[in-house]
Amino acid sequence: MIRLNCFLEISDSSLREKAIETATELVELSLKDEGCISYEAFASITSDNHIEIVETWKDDESLRCHSESEHFKRLVPILHSCGTMTLEKFTF
Repeated sequence: MIRLNCFLEISDSSLREKAIETATELVELSLKDEGCISYEAFASITSDNHIEIVETWKDDESLRCHSESEHFKRLVPILHSCGTMTLEKFTF
């Protein structure tokens, strides 16, 4: 299995709602992707400018297909436009 922790530091508070709406749509659609075990978004309770998306995938092929999906290609650039994204990847 593969776990991804995607961190978004929102660059401007005026973009927070856009980032939350985009992350919510990404979660809803990604949960339907084959091989998706878990996909959740969290907003920090201590900082208004931090969101984390935590994903668990069955295997590399499932993750590859997800990254090539229409919703991923459409929504992830919107998240990038809201701030700085970093990624941690774990295989277990």
